[in-house]
Amino acid sequence: MPALHRFPDEAVRIGRIVAAFGELEFILALCLGEVLNDRDTALRTIFRLASGRARIDTLDALLRPTYEKIGRKSEYVDMLGAVRHCQRIRNQYAHCHYGDQLRFGLFLTNLQDAAEKPESFEYQWRHVDVPLLDQQEHYFLYTLKCLQFLLDEYRVKSGRTGVPHGSPWPTRREPPPLHNPPSQHVPPWLSEDQKRRHIELALEWECSVGLRARPPKAQKAPRLSSRQRCEEAMRRKKKR
Repeated sequence: MPALHRFPDEAVRIGRIVAAFGELEFILALCLGEVLNDRDTALRTIFRLASGRARIDTLDALLRPTYEKIGRKSEYVDMLGAVRHCQRIRNQYAHCHYGDQLRFGLFLTNLQDAAEKPESFEYQWRHVDVPLLDQQEHYFLYTLKCLQFLLDEYRVKSGRTGVPHGSPWPTRREPPPLHNPPSQHVPPWLSEDQKRRHIELALEWECSVGLRARPPKAQKAPRLSSRQRCEEAMRRKKKR
């Protein structure tokens, strides 16, 4: 992968992110093992599912009622939302193609998104860099702490251990963006027409997700009354 060789700092972070999501799935499955009081059955059930989305959905169906019963619904919902966001981050890097230019940085695009459009095959390039990847890694760590808290909390509430656990609920972190604002990062290898199209699509996307305010609509001129229309017609005649 030449692009990742040219950007080794980004590459090592992307590698850790892709590998880390499996660890989040594993700890979530361990939570199910505690609920079932059978770790092997829980792991066998979850990891026979080939789809990551199916694993998370199945775990949610089995775990949510239990954590509601022990009074940890709010923490559980936050944790699950964090896990799903981590999955989106991981999938972005695992299912993409990369492009780069030394002065402008590392870009990625998902060809599946482009292929689903019947009328064209437009690549939508997205830019990532070390500061953004650090944010994403820290969010994975935050999610791991949420999972560890809920795993230990169930052990205490179910009486499996009489010793209070030492995993505090972490300070909430906002989900990081998947990539940098695309309107500010235009791949230099595009033609001038492609660059204009990239910016056009980027601005539309940024408006749709709230990164940018939509331009105000032009106000219509007030509608004239019948008398005003007659007076306007008379003024025009006089000018002639």
